[in-house]
Amino acid sequence: MELYLGYFAAFMGTICWLPQAWKAWASRDTSGLSLPANLMFLLTVSLWFLYGILVGDWPIIIANICAILIVLSIVAAKLRYK
Repeated sequence: MELYLGYFAAFMGTICWLPQAWKAWASRDTSGLSLPANLMFLLTVSLWFLYGILVGDWPIIIANICAILIVLSIVAAKLRYK
């Protein structure tokens, strides 16, 4: 049961960033996004990813790989569409 809870939490925590990434790229308007906040979140999920590797926790590893990719796309949109 705990494993399913972990995977569900990982899934929800990851997909919550998809609408923001989609909106940033579709509208090309990133004026409402904070670059420092997104960079800090990118660092946060990167550290969680490393932690997941160290403890061998697959829900943490998978969720944070996905989160890193999504947040990287948000940061890239912010840098591209200043």
